[in-house]
Amino acid sequence: MLRAQTTTLLLFSLLAGAARADVGATLSVLTDARERGLSYSGNKPGAQLGLAWDGESGWYAGGSLTRARFTQRSAAALRAYGGRVFALQPGLDAEAGLLAHRFENVSNYDFFEAYAALLGERWSLRAYASPDYYGIGQRSLYGEFNLHWPLAQGVAAVGHVGLLRGWGGQNTNYGEPHGPVRVDVRAGVSFQLGDSGELQLVGVAASRGGPYTWTDAVRRRTVVLNLTMAF
Repeated sequence: MLRAQTTTLLLFSLLAGAARADVGATLSVLTDARERGLSYSGNKPGAQLGLAWDGESGWYAGGSLTRARFTQRSAAALRAYGGRVFALQPGLDAEAGLLAHRFENVSNYDFFEAYAALLGERWSLRAYASPDYYGIGQRSLYGEFNLHWPLAQGVAAVGHVGLLRGWGGQNTNYGEPHGPVRVDVRAGVSFQLGDSGELQLVGVAASRGGPYTWTDAVRRRTVVLNLTMAF
């Protein structure tokens, strides 16, 4: 718990020291909080608080705080990130950064990822790499493609395809083996609510396989309603 609190206070202190005009916050409420296709809220509703800072020359940093439900308990979960965006040409940027995952009272799940991306006006292509995914001793690579396509004023189609691959480390065959790869997909519609709100209704699905985490036992197909407000 102390490690998660220390990381949170350090992150928020750094962001609070930046220019106020460059700092923003978001609050999200979801019927099922999911990451890479799998629920980290035990198939139950969840909430997430986010804070982001955009600096000069493309530098940025931020984090999000939520609760993750493990098999027998729940714990605070912090994601902190920082990186830089580089302009390549009109309508196309590149991005690179680091992402830290920290968990209250279960620091053995803590891990880091490096990421790189190409960012278009309506799409993004991103890859994450970790030397120790969720502390299980496995290297991992996760690639994702995201799409945001306007349909009408304030309405857009949203889509996502992701692929997670693990290598080495401890045996991941909990129950029947399903291989080292997991695929997740998400598709639905997004509604803009004024200048600071967004409502998303999406279907989410994930295959079996890939590096093991405590989320492997949860439902793999569901519909998620997500309301996000920016401040």
